[in-house]
Amino acid sequence: MKKYVPLLLVVVILSCKTAKQHQSDAPLEVDKSINLYAFIGKKISVDEFEVKNKIVYSIDSITNDTIKNTSVAMDRGFNATYQVLKPVFNDLKVDTIQFKVFNHYGRPYFEKHKTALLYISKGDGYFYLQKYQYDVVKKKKGIWKGKKGRSLQELFNAKKQGVFKARELFSKK
Repeated sequence: MKKYVPLLLVVVILSCKTAKQHQSDAPLEVDKSINLYAFIGKKISVDEFEVKNKIVYSIDSITNDTIKNTSVAMDRGFNATYQVLKPVFNDLKVDTIQFKVFNHYGRPYFEKHKTALLYISKGDGYFYLQKYQYDVVKKKKGIWKGKKGRSLQELFNAKKQGVFKARELFSKK
């Protein structure tokens, strides 16, 4: 019996390590009622596309004249493709994701980095980056960290309590 104790210890240690790895792959938080996905992504590509001006015609109810309204696009558009490395909020359940990015400051800053914590939502059959919402992250000693060593939980909570609360994605429950 004593000769099996070391083997049993190895099996127990390996199974605990495997369980811990699977647990760390789970999102920090899940709420499917909220149209938001946060994940650590590794850049595959970011390609610009032409954003067209939108023209809408309407009829004046008094004169019956046709009125042409043109909205001019102020943003540049990009199609981004990222490998999903780790879900943080809700789970996309895919290895790779494509989403649209709109930015009127030029190219999106996060594309300069290999990895980023990205915040996207779905609408009109596409995923879109929540405008200007991302955090640059790096893996250090096996742990993902943002600027000044901030944890994923700290980064996500700052967005959740700030810009996403203002955008009414999270209610005061």
